Amino acid sequence: MTTSPTPEYEKSETGPPGAEETEDRIRYAGELSSDPDYIKLLEHYQQAEFDACKNILDQLEDRYPNHPQLKNFREELQMKLGVSAMRASMRAGEKRVKRTATLKLSVFAIVGTLIVLIAFFFTLIFFIRDVEMPELAPPPQDTTQLNSFYQQADQLLLGGQPQPAVEIIEKIREIDPNFAGLSDLTARADELLQWEVQYQAGLNLVSEGKFDEAREIFVAIEEERPGLWDVNKQITAIDNAQQIAQYLQEGEAAFQAKRWQAAITAYENVLSLDPRVDNTLMKEQLVNSYLNQIINLLEQENATVQEIESAEGYYRKALALIPQDKAFITERGNLQEVSQDLLVLKLTQFARDYLQSSDQTQTTVIRAVSLLRKASEIKPTDSQLSQELRLAETYQTGFGHFVSKEWLETIESLDPLVADNPNFAGGNALILLYEAYYALAKRYYATSIYPDALGYLEEAEFLVWGNDQRLLNLFQTQVLMGDILGQTGDYENAVSYYQYALNAIQTQLRVQNLPSLSINLTAAENAVANEAYEDAFRTFKNVLDGIDAIFISSEFEIRNGATLALFANHNGSTMDLVIEANQLPNEMVINRGQTLLVPTIAD
Repeated sequence: MTTSPTPEYEKSETGPPGAEETEDRIRYAGELSSDPDYIKLLEHYQQAEFDACKNILDQLEDRYPNHPQLKNFREELQMKLGVSAMRASMRAGEKRVKRTATLKLSVFAIVGTLIVLIAFFFTLIFFIRDVEMPELAPPPQDTTQLNSFYQQADQLLLGGQPQPAVEIIEKIREIDPNFAGLSDLTARADELLQWEVQYQAGLNLVSEGKFDEAREIFVAIEEERPGLWDVNKQITAIDNAQQIAQYLQEGEAAFQAKRWQAAITAYENVLSLDPRVDNTLMKEQLVNSYLNQIINLLEQENATVQEIESAEGYYRKALALIPQDKAFITERGNLQEVSQDLLVLKLTQFARDYLQSSDQTQTTVIRAVSLLRKASEIKPTDSQLSQELRLAETYQTGFGHFVSKEWLETIESLDPLVADNPNFAGGNALILLYEAYYALAKRYYATSIYPDALGYLEEAEFLVWGNDQRLLNLFQTQVLMGDILGQTGDYENAVSYYQYALNAIQTQLRVQNLPSLSINLTAAENAVANEAYEDAFRTFKNVLDGIDAIFISSEFEIRNGATLALFANHNGSTMDLVIEANQLPNEMVINRGQTLLVPTIAD
């Protein structure tokens, strides 16, 4: 399949953009210069008929209020009228003073004046023949208007609008053909008109589907006049159209060959270039490519979580694109159902693996919840899946509190989970809950609040009672209970807890080759038999002080960000023993990967 979509091109009916706005700027000046009364005003002014000028000027100012040219004209007219008035006044006074003398000298003055005028006339004729008269400068109002027109034409040319600029240039030529900037404006306008012809030719070629020829024209314009009009946009549109056609060909070939990932890549490239592309066949093939690729990814036995998340992303994209064409509804429905079931299965498997891992980190817990949420969104009507998501979210909350050593909040979150399912998250929830109870008990013991400490230890003991995999957890809990009871003077019960603890790890068998521990253990048991509980308590304390001798230590690697409690439990130890053996700070998370000593008891 080959489809060559034609890009959308915006065309202007009146030429390059911006012409209309510029015409608005020059209209006001053009209306005054073409007004018949304005022409009469200039004629009266040139003939020094200033009174007539004043009447016409009043009318024009009403018609064009605050017009700058009329303001300048008013100032010139007022000056002329003032000079005329002064001359009239002076002449009236001179007439009154000289009236008598004038009568006496009238004959002589007339004769003398005639002689002077005749002499001046012949002299003037002689002078004019030899001297060339200078040209008159344009009136002030014309100079102002010319400068205004020049600026307007210049801006239009800079904005790529030659047609309105030519109209203004002609007005300048009518007023003053010798205006200084006229030749430059004319040359620029002519050049721009030529580019406009080329631009329009390019658009015509685009409409005819001749993209290569059109591109050559646009590239030539862009090289000579960078940024002119939307030339660069036209080049980009042509390049995109040609690239889209190539991607469509590649996608069609890949789809027919059932190379689903290649088809997805090609068709997604099309959508990245033009998200609005309307190609039903392409979208239908893209949907089927998504669904088939999902199945391919999920059927792999060693699929990674990244591949599963990619499949989930494809599923969402497919849902967004699935057309409502009845001809394909059955095929799509079957394919969607298969991919949906496989995807939910894989997402939940990976989520459960994260939650049950002894290498669990805050990041992996968050990832597990995210995967379950995606699975639940794919099957929103699956109540069992929704419940699993809620439990995982609760576990995530408790895990966060544990890492922050917020023991009461940890217990509040995890206790309901463990009560309902002691093996939730592969038993990780129980271990974290145990450590929270034990840590809280130690806090109360350190502050001599013994009843509360015993209460939390009883809860911790209950969690690990009867579990052979957690003997050291039971051992350390019962030892601490014995310590607390001894502090209260209840030596009989204290000794009983010491005995429970030592029997849990079969101490009698383990100290046979340790004479000192063996002798003290026998002495403590004898003291109990004789009901000398205080002596037994102190002797058992001696045994417990040296109990490290029965432990063996092994080295294990722990990853960055791992939770120390889960790491210790996985390797048959307790968090306290690992912290003490490696002199670690009392933190719940390991900040860097390393090798740690892990104390355990031999089988």
